[in-house]
Amino acid sequence: MIENRIVTQLMVLLMLFIGQNISYGSTAIAEHTDSLRQVIQNKQGKKKINAQLELAMLLFENQNNDAMTVAQSALSDAKQLKDKSLQMQAFFILGRIAHEVSNINLSQIYFDSALTFANQLDDLWYQSDILLRLGINQHTLGDHLEALQSFNMSIQAGRQAENYRAVGASYSMMGTVFRVNGLYDRAIEYIIKSRLNYEKADYVEGYAWAAYLLGRIYADLQLNEKAMDYYKQSLQTYGELAKADQNNSGVVICYEQIGILNLKAGNTYEARKNIEYTLEIHKASGSKYGISNAYKNLGRIEYASGNYALAEKYLKDALEGKTDVGDQLSKPSIYQYLGLCYLNTGRTSEGLDMILKGLDQAITNNQKRIQLDIYTKLSEIYLNLNNLEKAIDCQQQLINIQDSMLLGAVNIKMEQLQGIYEIDAKNSQIADLEQQNEINRLELRQHRTSGILMIIAVLLAIIITGIILFFYQRMRQKNNQLEEANQAKDKFFAIIAHDLRGPVHTQTAFLDHLHEEFDALEKEELKKLLKLLVSSSENISDLLDNLLLWAQSQVKKMEVNTGKLELKGVIQNTVEKLQPSARLKQIAISLDTNNQLKVLSDANMLQTIIRNIVSNAIKFTPRGGSINVKTFASDQNEVTIKITDTGLGMNAEKLNKLFDISSKSHSQGTENEKSNGLGLVLVKDFVEKNKGTINIESEVGKGTSVVVTLPQA
Repeated sequence: MIENRIVTQLMVLLMLFIGQNISYGSTAIAEHTDSLRQVIQNKQGKKKINAQLELAMLLFENQNNDAMTVAQSALSDAKQLKDKSLQMQAFFILGRIAHEVSNINLSQIYFDSALTFANQLDDLWYQSDILLRLGINQHTLGDHLEALQSFNMSIQAGRQAENYRAVGASYSMMGTVFRVNGLYDRAIEYIIKSRLNYEKADYVEGYAWAAYLLGRIYADLQLNEKAMDYYKQSLQTYGELAKADQNNSGVVICYEQIGILNLKAGNTYEARKNIEYTLEIHKASGSKYGISNAYKNLGRIEYASGNYALAEKYLKDALEGKTDVGDQLSKPSIYQYLGLCYLNTGRTSEGLDMILKGLDQAITNNQKRIQLDIYTKLSEIYLNLNNLEKAIDCQQQLINIQDSMLLGAVNIKMEQLQGIYEIDAKNSQIADLEQQNEINRLELRQHRTSGILMIIAVLLAIIITGIILFFYQRMRQKNNQLEEANQAKDKFFAIIAHDLRGPVHTQTAFLDHLHEEFDALEKEELKKLLKLLVSSSENISDLLDNLLLWAQSQVKKMEVNTGKLELKGVIQNTVEKLQPSARLKQIAISLDTNNQLKVLSDANMLQTIIRNIVSNAIKFTPRGGSINVKTFASDQNEVTIKITDTGLGMNAEKLNKLFDISSKSHSQGTENEKSNGLGLVLVKDFVEKNKGTINIESEVGKGTSVVVTLPQA
């Protein structure tokens, strides 16, 4: 409702003479009103009717009844003259006046009559304005699809007539329809189109309106800082315009939304100042709608401040005002906060009844976002009342509404939206073709056909060359990917054939020997054999784990489930499982992870990364060596994990081949532990999947440092 009223106020299209728009300051309006009344008294025919129509437009916002009387008189005189153009203008103005007094059905009848005359006269300028107004009425009545179709036809007519203000207003209203239905990406797209058309019309007020609508969208998306920036942009422009024409309608809507943002941020002092300022403006202009809106917002602020008695008073005043002006869309939130006031003052039954009344009204109005808010509150209330059944029911309703909004199926079926989108795309093509046809016509007149053909030939050659290069690059890329896949496949089978089969056969041989010689073996020999078997089993298990993870990664079947992880706990749990292997080699593992750092990472992948790096460090560190695991935050919202050992180290040649899966040269550990090179390949893959980096520094005889960075939570 508020979008419709504001658009009506902002689009001051006084097209009472062909292609002319007139606006006045308050003093100029009074003087011009007197001169128009003199013309009406002293003139007859078209001059009198034009004066009546212009006077009706000057009066309609503040003196509705007088404006209606003057416009009806103009219509009667125009019918006597049988002048279709004047009848069209009279019906158009009557439709706007009826809309202003919230008689939407009567407004539709007047606009339909005006459109009939506009079609007969083939007056595209007026067609675009009338269709815009019809769409606004349809949106007010909740007929969103019909509204979109009217706005779309307004855009078609406005483009042809170069009525860019009407085109801009239609786009902004289409954006509003999409916003109300939760389709925010489409809403932003259409409001940006609106702004571009307002720029073409050099219509500063429309540009401010587009900024305001973008603020509403970002506020809905809970991007409050961005919303505040757009509201302030809009407020600056409206403030400058208000100094010139004393019209504060734009200023007041900006302060209202800024106040609501401050309320959401918990800054009730600033919010109260903002809304009290809007109340002053509305009282000065006598706007019942605006006054009731200010009382509603003040009620919310006092409720948030814990002043329930004062909040209740404001909300009741708001409800009375909304009933007077017939604004049904604002009532659900008023009922909701009245109910909350009752609940907080011990009137539980009355409070629940009032909130449920608000819910029924929101369902009738199809206001999904308000339904979400009310169901959230009801769920909390029922939980506090130990009514688990109703609390669960409210939670289920919340889920249903959220699913509906996410699927974009609030009021408009996606098939219908696709139809509108295709019509709009066709309109863009028509506009582009019309522009191109005009260019071609001018160029043909100037005998430049040969030049055009040459340019087209060059462009085609460039395009064809570009296409060939594009497909060539794609082919090379595919070939490289295929080669990498073949290398990966060969490595996969090599690991299965050698690195996996060898340890399994060795383990089988150990078991056969143990079985045959069990009775003859000494206790110490038996312990030694069992340790070897355990070590072999662990190696096989690690190899199988890495092999399975790597294979899943290569065929793209591994999902990355990123979440906030406490790094210290993950490292401690992973290293603890590796301590037995380290103790066997008398290697000390120290942790410098006391900082409370959190990372954005997949939990399983992070464990695999740490496990493989520490396992490698144990494998290539001699007995009596040490391993240090350190974590710290860097300057770019990253967390660094540095794992340093006192092992054998590597030369530059080995460092360069560490992440190459096709490399066939792999070293054994300090006690002949097997190495297949798969662990570090898997580590690099998992680090990159978690949007991190890995770097290895090593020197022969002095050990190795592996540095991994991951995004900080």
